[in-house]
Amino acid sequence: MFARTSRTRASLAGTSLVRTAQVSCACITAVLAATVPAAPAAAATFNVACSEGALVAAINAANGTTASDTLNLSPHCTYALTGELPAITSTIEINGANATLGPSSGAFRILTVNGGDLTLRSTVVEGGNAAGSPVATGAGGGIVVTGNGALTLTSSVVRSNLANFGGGLSVFTGSRAVVRASTISDNTANNNGGGIVSDGTVSVTASRITDNRAGNAGGGIASIGTLTVTSTNIADNDAGIGAGVANGVPGIPQGTAALTATTITGNTATAAPGGLYNNNPAAGAVRLTATRITGNLPSNCTGSPVLVTGCAN
Repeated sequence: MFARTSRTRASLAGTSLVRTAQVSCACITAVLAATVPAAPAAAATFNVACSEGALVAAINAANGTTASDTLNLSPHCTYALTGELPAITSTIEINGANATLGPSSGAFRILTVNGGDLTLRSTVVEGGNAAGSPVATGAGGGIVVTGNGALTLTSSVVRSNLANFGGGLSVFTGSRAVVRASTISDNTANNNGGGIVSDGTVSVTASRITDNRAGNAGGGIASIGTLTVTSTNIADNDAGIGAGVANGVPGIPQGTAALTATTITGNTATAAPGGLYNNNPAAGAVRLTATRITGNLPSNCTGSPVLVTGCAN
């Protein structure tokens, strides 16, 4: 029951994490010591030289602290990667200063958030391929968020990435992503969610979701979780069905989507609808407020399994 497949995501389910903590005490002194919290590590700032090795070392160092750390990338640097960056497992802020993260060779995802909390600013994430990642293989060519993790993407670009599910970005159940003033474009998913696929919670504001492709549903976005889109342009995406947005996917009648002051236009699907597809029969599963859905092929919303109130044709 996942957006990553029309029937099952069994191939990805093994990525679920259970975190446990256990303390054993052999004496009263040990018990007392265990009740005294360790002093939190001070937040650190890393100025990251323009090299893959420097970036890998900085992420590993930040993952090793309990505080929120900041990585300042070298302005306009292209970090030519030969492998996937270490998974984000703590709270990290990356200020890209218009740097680019992409492969120099090989097929691998660029960024994995696995139980951590990543804020990514002013960064280009491009050329990733989820097929070679050891975590959530096949999901999120550019970025994946799993393990109850969180991503905030601001003033950034996610482009030209490839995956089976979520060409640009994939968000798993229990995880969340906020996309602000960013562009997600020219990504490809062999199955669902060319730009974004989500089983979790996704909010998109003042962004562009354009020129993405999906072999099945949701060229721009496919979601069976909670989706909120505000003041965003979703245009010129292609898919088998629901080229702009798919709320629910064929065989999975779930998901909620609230779209406000958003435009869905110029999207093209093989089968209707081309604009917005809804496969959740619950009342109010899709809510449109001051949203324009027009110029999509072969239709805007007609042909969707469930009527989309407020959408013509």
